[in-house]
Amino acid sequence: MTVDPIRRGTSLRLALMTAGAVGLTLVQVPAAQARPETEPKAGAGVPAEAVPSADRDKLLGASWRTSTDRAWTTAGDAEGLHVLVADAADGYAWRTVATLREGGFDTDRWIGNACVTSSGRRAVVVYAPRSFTNKTELSGRGGFTAVVDLQTGKVTKLPVTTSLAYFNPGCGAGESAALTQEGDEGLPGTQLLRLDAERGTLGSKVKINGQFTSAVSTRDGFVGGLSDRLAAVDTAGRVRMVTKSRGVPFAIRADKDGGLNFLEADGTAMRARRQIDSRVTTLAEGPIGTFGLERGDSGRVFLTGTPKTVKPLPAAVRRLSVPVQAEISTNGDLAFERTMTAEESLPGSTVSVGTPAPLRLGARVMKSGREVAFQVNPVETAPTSDSPAIGASRPSSSGRSMGPSAADDVLEPYTPQDPDPWCSVPRNDIATLAYHPRPRQIEWAVDYGIFGALTQSRPANYRGFGLPAYSPQGMFPPRALAGGGHVAAQVMLGILAQESNLWQASQTESGEYGNPLIGNYYGRRYYDSDTSDDWRIHWDEADCGYGVSQVTDGMRKAGKEKPGETARPATHQRAIALDYAANISAGLQILQDKWNQTYNAGLRINNADPTRIENWFFAAWAYNSGFYPDKGDGSPWGVGWGNNPINPRYDPTRHPFLDVRNPLDPDDNVPVFSDAAHPQDWPYQEKVIGWAAQSIDTGDDGVGFRTAYWNGEPIEARLRRSEAKPQIWTFCDSTNNCDQLQRVQPNEPGLEGEKPGPCLHKNSAGQYDLKCWYHKPVTWKSDCEETCGYEGIRYDVPDNYSEPADGTHNPPRCTASQLPSGAIVVDYVLSGTSMPRCGGVGPRNDGSVKFEFGSGWPNEYTAKIDLHQVDNGFGGHHWFTRARGSVKFQVIGTWRPPASYSGWTGIYAYIPMTGARVNDAIYEVQTGDGRTRQVRVDQDYHKGGWVWLGNFSLRSGASVRLDSFKSAPTEKTIGFDAVAFVPGGGS
Repeated sequence: MTVDPIRRGTSLRLALMTAGAVGLTLVQVPAAQARPETEPKAGAGVPAEAVPSADRDKLLGASWRTSTDRAWTTAGDAEGLHVLVADAADGYAWRTVATLREGGFDTDRWIGNACVTSSGRRAVVVYAPRSFTNKTELSGRGGFTAVVDLQTGKVTKLPVTTSLAYFNPGCGAGESAALTQEGDEGLPGTQLLRLDAERGTLGSKVKINGQFTSAVSTRDGFVGGLSDRLAAVDTAGRVRMVTKSRGVPFAIRADKDGGLNFLEADGTAMRARRQIDSRVTTLAEGPIGTFGLERGDSGRVFLTGTPKTVKPLPAAVRRLSVPVQAEISTNGDLAFERTMTAEESLPGSTVSVGTPAPLRLGARVMKSGREVAFQVNPVETAPTSDSPAIGASRPSSSGRSMGPSAADDVLEPYTPQDPDPWCSVPRNDIATLAYHPRPRQIEWAVDYGIFGALTQSRPANYRGFGLPAYSPQGMFPPRALAGGGHVAAQVMLGILAQESNLWQASQTESGEYGNPLIGNYYGRRYYDSDTSDDWRIHWDEADCGYGVSQVTDGMRKAGKEKPGETARPATHQRAIALDYAANISAGLQILQDKWNQTYNAGLRINNADPTRIENWFFAAWAYNSGFYPDKGDGSPWGVGWGNNPINPRYDPTRHPFLDVRNPLDPDDNVPVFSDAAHPQDWPYQEKVIGWAAQSIDTGDDGVGFRTAYWNGEPIEARLRRSEAKPQIWTFCDSTNNCDQLQRVQPNEPGLEGEKPGPCLHKNSAGQYDLKCWYHKPVTWKSDCEETCGYEGIRYDVPDNYSEPADGTHNPPRCTASQLPSGAIVVDYVLSGTSMPRCGGVGPRNDGSVKFEFGSGWPNEYTAKIDLHQVDNGFGGHHWFTRARGSVKFQVIGTWRPPASYSGWTGIYAYIPMTGARVNDAIYEVQTGDGRTRQVRVDQDYHKGGWVWLGNFSLRSGASVRLDSFKSAPTEKTIGFDAVAFVPGGGS
């Protein structure tokens, strides 16, 4: 069905299709996506209010108008984490109530977890860039946290960052919720905070020794999993056992009658249990992962899935015959699942930048049993202020002034590039633009690189990189693998998908050039407990992970290295940052080193054949979280606890990442790409294997890369693929002081916030310290030659494939041919500079451009953190930032014709194809005689061309000024590009 666009400003319309074999289909289209002059066509769809009442009664039940049931979910993309709601009383018409994001992060997707309070009125949400899941400290305690009023859309951001683990936040009694801050090997312990969601206030931190998981709030404190116990913790941190459990209890749900319902897993078996008044009963039993406990409002608890046996249930627990993965509305009247296609796994790849991808939901109305399909387009909501967890900036004396003080370097505030970063290759340097490759180019580089054949010559100044001639693997030669063989292609591709979603440059599409993708370039401390300085620039703490494989080692400037680090040669650093093939070559070296390090230490998987996907489990583990070498003194060594599959921070019922739900079902052949929306639920190496088996779809070349495959008949092959994920207890035994049947609370100082778990290792003081580092060979596929995954090579070296052609997204406007002859063009690109996609075309710059940047602290220009450059503007370059309504992010551009110029003049502004979405960019024409005229421009509507600002009588000193602060604070991007002055006027 096609639903035509609706005029901007009208209400959402809900079109209902005729019931078919699978039921009704509901499709919602937000009006804001249509251009303003577009009228809806006749027959575009039947508004919900026009559907006969009898039909709606059959679908939703006769009492739907007075129902308090509320369905809710979250959907993340590059624009933020959208919180969506559908009320039964509105016919389950979905609406976006809030979009959560923070400025200054280059990310392909915002992810998060949420729970709804007992009233059904408020959602507690933890949200973060997807890349946070690749860093232990960010995943454990770096998630921004907020309360969203689901009725009004009001957002209350909290001055704390918390865990991205699947169980956080934990809504409990009344309008309260438990917030968890996890520790790690370097910062042990667990910290809990009790949130009053109605008031938006936090209680004091409660510190617990060890790993305390699945915490939910109670009237007196918290209840959660502590070792093999369901434990209660009061606000003073005193712990008491509630009941014993087989394994760490999880999915803890308090019910309206005072019961505590929870799941426990023992090997491959799982039980749902309920504790009340010192009595513990079993509710259901079955194989692990086949059923679950979900929470509604007002103390409702729902048993979902297909348990093998179900005992008589108490009144507070309701059985729902729906899939275990279904999301449940607050009253339990609607169950729904998200279906995500491969193309949606890379947000922004198939839709214009800044346009949220549609959300597809398959649902069942429980009262009628009817099947319903929703397609919802999330709409960006009005932005909110920065999270107080990011800290406050220093206000300027005038509240708006951004001029340099006497102590400042006079030039620095006006230069987009930062003066002295510690990372080797700068951002916002117009001479330092990284190329964003097509997925086919990345796959070609990997296929050639694993065989040492990525030796194609890059001539001097290749792509304008300013480098002497080199070849990728001449600069970064491959390492021979211990035991022989080569890296499995899909393992490397899986790492690239997880690390960067195949990005080399930030804020770009394939074929474009922009700033190199850099991890925490500014050294911001947005994950520690001090919220006062999270926008401060700490060059000495910069991560400096560059490009598609996020190469970090050696990427600081010489003299600025981390302890024990040696800076790479400057030419090597620049090649890693700008050339995807060089970056992949350097990343391959790191992965090969991790194989050799683990292999030579005896950490080998199955038959240790490197061409088999599963056998890279240890090396991928070490690639993400490092390897602790054997010191020979009996101290722990091996791969760390953070990525151990049995670590209770990961859902023990999880299925293989991106895999089908039931490999034995011949009709279940659709990968669960919605897993990509919550990657925090899996250890790093399981995500790598998942991406190796189920590629992203980038929209450029279809499937992002050829996937690995498993031998056998279809069901047999799918089962073998699913078994690429080992059982969670595989790396837990006596050799690393781990006992899957026990749960202890880590109590080494600093580990108080950790969840209880099976790690029994003690330090010299007899304290549990989470150093259950694994270092033994493991086999879970004894016939790996037959049952392990095979790589799939698209570009065989003997076939002598050339490097695939460049992408063609959003070509720039290289000449001023659209303008009247004699136009004076003023652009940031200096005359004599040739931009990469405007080769041979000299830029026009007949005047001068100056930028000014907001500062958060003395001599720190915070606005540069959220400034970006891309090559699809006029002359092959433009800048953009976001209209954030914050002085510290204020960017002002001023264009001036030659100083002596005067006369009647037509003025045009060029609006780039991307990075220009504000609907109210205010261009101020200062005519030189003290007068200022304001012209409001809808950049999103006029993108990709010149827009006429009007005719003006100019005198010497005239200028055009664009101020990001003056646009409405929408979080939409505002673009800064060329301005043209046409003598004699124009139109």
